Formats: sequence, C-alpha cells, structure tokens
Amino acid sequence: MFLNVVFDKFIVGGMEEKTLLKVAIISALIGVFILYIVSESITIDESSIGKIENEDIGNDVKVKGVVKDSFSGEKISIITITQPEEMKIVVYENVSVKEGDYIEVIGEIDEYNGELEVIGNRIRVIS
Repeated sequence: MFLNVVFDKFIVGGMEEKTLLKVAIISALIGVFILYIVSESITIDESSIGKIENEDIGNDVKVKGVVKDSFSGEKISIITITQPEEMKIVVYENVSVKEGDYIEVIGEIDEYNGELEVIGNRIRVIS
C-alpha cells in the first residue's frame, strides 16, 4: 500500500505518460544492445570427442567431425560423427546431412543407455 502511494505520487505523478514511455523505450533499447554485446563475447571452445567424460554431462560443448551415418525421422535426427572417436549427436528436428559431411555441432553432453551423446542445439555443415 505504501509503495503504491509513493509510486503514484512521486514517480507517475512527476512524469507525464509520454516521458515515461520514452524512458521505457530507451531503457529497453539499451538493454537489448548490452545483451547483444555480451552474447558476442560468449564462446564455447571446441572439444575432442575422446576427452569428453561422464563428469562433463550437462555441460555445453562444440565438436566437429565427419558424418559416419545419420537417421532422420519426423521429429528427431541421430547422427554419428567421427574424429577418429565416434559420438552420437541427437537433434530434435529433421536435419539434412549426408555421410562424409564435415560438421560442427554445439549442444549439451548427455548420457543415454550408458553412452555419452550430444543433444545438438545447432549444427552447421562446414564442407
């Protein structure tokens, strides 16, 4: 109750609607700009499949490798890549890659049936 009175009397009462709208829009634009700058500085270092261990489950990872085989269903794709070690990449969408493609995958390390795999968030065909 007290905060409502303070807000109404000193903040809203002292500013017109147009001024308040301008301040809100400028604040939102500054916030978006700051988020953009911060997001550009966030990087994920590339990992070797052979160095990924059970302790890494839940961490984000970037791996590159050659597509050994792939399966694409209606809502899921399972890709096996080699570096020479092998790892399965699971993507919950239909992804079009073919055997021999060199791909980069960014995703989260997970375990399924005792095997480590990457739940892919972003896949890019390099060559």
